[in-house]
Amino acid sequence: MTYQITSDNIDLSESMKELAREKISKIESRFPNLTEDEKQFRVVMNSAPNEKFSIKVEAKLGKKSYYSDETSFTLENALVATVEEIERMVKKDSDYSATWNGKRENKRFKPEEDET
Repeated sequence: MTYQITSDNIDLSESMKELAREKISKIESRFPNLTEDEKQFRVVMNSAPNEKFSIKVEAKLGKKSYYSDETSFTLENALVATVEEIERMVKKDSDYSATWNGKRENKRFKPEEDET
């Protein structure tokens, strides 16, 4: 799994980077079937106007890509909000796929067994 944690206008401490890794690991744990190379996360932490923090997270998981950005008064709140938004996207995507596969199976022709 690849993490890229950067900032354009603030100096990131190790604790900030560790916090980002910790929160993003929640998303990563939902994909145990993907290899380490198929999981890529890019986090950009910036300070925003009015003493706020802006967090942008891009997650590339397999062939799918998810993106979220949030702004909040604390770094942790903004990070939690972005991770929760990506988790909602992943859940919605997986629910849609499961529903679609179920409907697809119901539409398939099922051969009837012979009554001999």
